Order: sequence, then structure tokens, then C-alpha cells
Amino acid sequence: MGLILFGFVVMLATREGGTGTASRSPLIGQLVPAVAGVGLNEATFDVDDFSDSWVLINFFASWCVPCEREHPQLAEWSRRHKKDGVVVSVPFGDTEEDARAFFADHGGDWPVLMDGDAAWAVAFGVLRPPESFLVSPGGIVVAKWQGQITADEVDRVVNDLEAKAADR
Repeated sequence: MGLILFGFVVMLATREGGTGTASRSPLIGQLVPAVAGVGLNEATFDVDDFSDSWVLINFFASWCVPCEREHPQLAEWSRRHKKDGVVVSVPFGDTEEDARAFFADHGGDWPVLMDGDAAWAVAFGVLRPPESFLVSPGGIVVAKWQGQITADEVDRVVNDLEAKAADR
């Protein structure tokens, strides 16, 4: 039994990333759930303070291979959107110590908020990392991805929505 469980854990930890296609979520079209707290860097973060920006909320785990693979893409998206967006990472099923080590090893200068009681994971309906949610200016959840994402995939959604808004 232990061997089967170990095999299952290895499979989950090393599975290939997502296809980059957006997933369904009852949150799409709704106001973003409250996400606020003190980050690992001791700075406070409140999603409501970014109502004029794009917010990419990423649930990850230090033990998750696809999370490690997508991390440079989150850094790239953060770099591209320094003026109009922010990435927020939320460790899922992880310790603060391991989350700190992950960011020390892989970099990233955006907020990392611990979800100690898993309230945000429940509010967002997160099943397993990585999962990401894009929040538009105005605070509406506009996309969800399950699995590994790229900066280009997220930007396609941003660009499509900005083009639709310009046509109105």
C-alpha cells in the first residue's frame, strides 16, 4: 500500500504542466475573493489596493515540479507588467520555511502570502498546484488556469480583454 501511495505522490509531483488553456471556474465574472495579509517579505498586501491593475494570483508548492518550471514565466509576466500588474503567490500545502527556500532558490520579487487556514484555497476552489487566476482592473476574476502557465498565455487573455474594452 505504501508503494502505491508513494507512486501516486511521485506522479502528482512530476506530472507535465497544463496545456495553457483556461479552465472553468464559478469565480470567472465575479469579484475576486479577499486576499490580504503580510507577505514573506514583511510587506502588507491587499488585492483591493490593486483595483486599477491586473493581478495574477498563483497557488504553488515548493515540492511541485510544474510550479518550479512555471516560475520563470511568472517572473517574466511580472517584469512585463511592472506598471500595470502584480503577481501574488500563495503556497498551497506547503510550509513557510519551504516557500521561503523556494523563492530564495528561484527568485521573484512579488508578494508571497501564507494561507495558513487554507481559506483562500477554499475560496478559489484550488484542487492542486499550480493553479492561477487572473483578476482584471476593477477586481473581476477573468481567467483560471490549472497547470503550468506561460507569460504569453496570460498576456493573450490580457490583450484580448483590453482589445474588447477598446472596441466598446
